[in-house]
Amino acid sequence: MLVSLLASETATHLKHSSFFTRLKFAPLSSCSTTSSTPPRRSHHTAATRSSSKRYLSVSLPMTSTSNDDLMASTPISVDLHAYIDAIEQMIQNGKPTFRARLRYQNQKPIIRTLLNVQSKDEFDKSLRTQQKKAEYEKMKEFCLKSLQPRIHSLPHEDRIKAPQFDEGLELALGSSVLKAKGAQAFHRIASGRVYKGKLIDLVMELVPELEQQCRYAMMPLTEEEVLMHLIRNVADQKDFESKDDRINAAFKCVNIFQSNGSGSDGSDAAFTNHFISKANGLECEQLCVDWLTNQQTNESVSDSKRIILSNVMINNNTTKSRQKYLNTNKIWNSGNNTRSIMWTASQRDRVCSEFDAVVLHDSEQPSISEIWEAKYSMSPSSLHDALTKKVPAIKTLLQDPELSVSFDGCQQILGKQSNCIVLGLFGMELLPPENALGQLRSTAISYALTSDLDITLKAIDNGFVELGTDTILDYLKKLRQKYVESCRDFDIVVKVASSP
Repeated sequence: MLVSLLASETATHLKHSSFFTRLKFAPLSSCSTTSSTPPRRSHHTAATRSSSKRYLSVSLPMTSTSNDDLMASTPISVDLHAYIDAIEQMIQNGKPTFRARLRYQNQKPIIRTLLNVQSKDEFDKSLRTQQKKAEYEKMKEFCLKSLQPRIHSLPHEDRIKAPQFDEGLELALGSSVLKAKGAQAFHRIASGRVYKGKLIDLVMELVPELEQQCRYAMMPLTEEEVLMHLIRNVADQKDFESKDDRINAAFKCVNIFQSNGSGSDGSDAAFTNHFISKANGLECEQLCVDWLTNQQTNESVSDSKRIILSNVMINNNTTKSRQKYLNTNKIWNSGNNTRSIMWTASQRDRVCSEFDAVVLHDSEQPSISEIWEAKYSMSPSSLHDALTKKVPAIKTLLQDPELSVSFDGCQQILGKQSNCIVLGLFGMELLPPENALGQLRSTAISYALTSDLDITLKAIDNGFVELGTDTILDYLKKLRQKYVESCRDFDIVVKVASSP
């Protein structure tokens, strides 16, 4: 319900403010599996560089955001070389450095760098552990110093209402498993028919004067409090280079964001953006499948037939025997969507979890002809993800001789595709170069704050980050190189939905 509501609100907002870029570029070159020559780029002269920039800057406001209107027009093909050219031209025409103030999103990456934690997963796990530990200790102090003495002083007729109080408290204090649950470990002291594990109900009836203390003890820690606990824990238990300076800077970083009140606002914005992004993503995936289906309907009928599969899961062959995959009615009938599964013997960490759409060439033995990835906003970041994550995953899958697909309740081994497979990227909008440049700056800043201690310490002292544009140009150079390399294995097609 929330996702649907956010999607509706987002569509209303886009109706008035979103822009689609019309690009007048030549069609993408087909890939060749035998040639190492990059796709031809006739537009790579000085004259056409400025021309590409002019075409990229011409935007038309959307007059409608309904799916029917979007599907009525043919999506625009995007030339990635020209798109990258336009961004590079903007950088070269601007200042050699750029500056940005620290934002709430920078807080955790900065502290992770200062505490010498290399892995984001390790850092997030440490935060969760510290939160549970601190909340456990807060509730433990309340139970031992305030609640237990008061319960013991009650008349017998009141104490029998909580017959498992002492036993539950002893278990919560002695069990390492319960300690990992945080404050929740102490809820069992209210077990029984009367309170059914609701500690606050026990306190309100038997010792109402402790209600406010109890609610405070049960209150989850704020993000700033958790970070403070983590910094103190690292300061006490770990040793690394420039430790004192880094610990002091970490405390200062927390205070900076806490003093300007950006913590709660940033968290709420991130939470809301998560659901809006999810709603937009689902809408884009459906439009991609609708366009592929509509394209097939409008094309002339040939001897071969295309089979369009949506939301294709990627599973390892070892999971076929699981009960949930044996019930075909449950697997392949999910509302109005038909669920498909691609089975592979490839290692799980080398493949992706799903494809938004897969087009099969239907013959005596079906084979993959197209794979599509749907991204609501097409940008350097989304293009980088597709080229660095999806491309290697697809190549791994195609090397599996046992690769098979299940759809419509049946399973078939996939044959080898003689032609170059299309890797399609479908978006609702193309991020204009000026916005893409802003995104790249944010990416460069985030990377610098997690990889360069000197930059991080200066940022804490100054309240802003200053970097050279050469970092962004290097990123774009690598993005272009990755695209050229990927074109040797796939026919990469980028489509952006256009306004009517």
